[in-house]
Amino acid sequence: MMKAVFSKAFLFGCGLGLAGCSAETTPPPDGTPVMVWATVYRLVDGRSHGDGVPLRDMNGREIGPSVARSDWCAGALAGTLRVAGEVYTFAGTSGAAQADCSHGPSERVRWSPSPHPHGTGARSNPLQPFRSIACDLGWVGGSSPWVDGGYPEFGQQLYIPAADGTVLPDGSVHDGIFTCADTGGAVTGNQIDVFLGPVPGPMSRVIEENPFEFVSHGDHREVQAYLLPMPEAVDGDDAG
Repeated sequence: MMKAVFSKAFLFGCGLGLAGCSAETTPPPDGTPVMVWATVYRLVDGRSHGDGVPLRDMNGREIGPSVARSDWCAGALAGTLRVAGEVYTFAGTSGAAQADCSHGPSERVRWSPSPHPHGTGARSNPLQPFRSIACDLGWVGGSSPWVDGGYPEFGQQLYIPAADGTVLPDGSVHDGIFTCADTGGAVTGNQIDVFLGPVPGPMSRVIEENPFEFVSHGDHREVQAYLLPMPEAVDGDDAG
């Protein structure tokens, strides 16, 4: 975990009484400090329902079973929905409203099948529970620069010290590193949306099951984070 690396740096630097040291968390090498506030989203498990809302693609063609309205709306808001073992991902909005949802824009969501077990993020990459986050990459309406007057790159990693050491449901320990692998129409500025994978039940249960203490509960509470540099591209011409 990165905390262990930072501890060693402290012992060999601040531990020797060097000026400028403090008890605060040491940032990762070359990390850009940013403040973020976090929400969570999930893969929604939908119930097939004969009188429910059909899953349609951008052309209006039915591509999956009809789903209970509450599950359809929850999936439309989250962007990923699993029904009868098949996973569907947000493809865009089109046509007339299909359902009466509390979030108006969700009513016109259209879907595409996902080849990935937990759904598809931006640029067709697979979503990874507890790793993938939706970030404002400057791609959506209402985007607001939040990193040195700009935005992170797709695939850039974010280290959150408050997440380092969190015990996940499978017993593994998180190292605090997340990847900007998705976007969301309502995720703008320094908000991040942490993907938790499949969590059944209402959103209240999702909040209860969330293992990360740094996640905001309606108060937009900000935490320290560090945007890590993108890996340098390997120049094949210099190989060998």
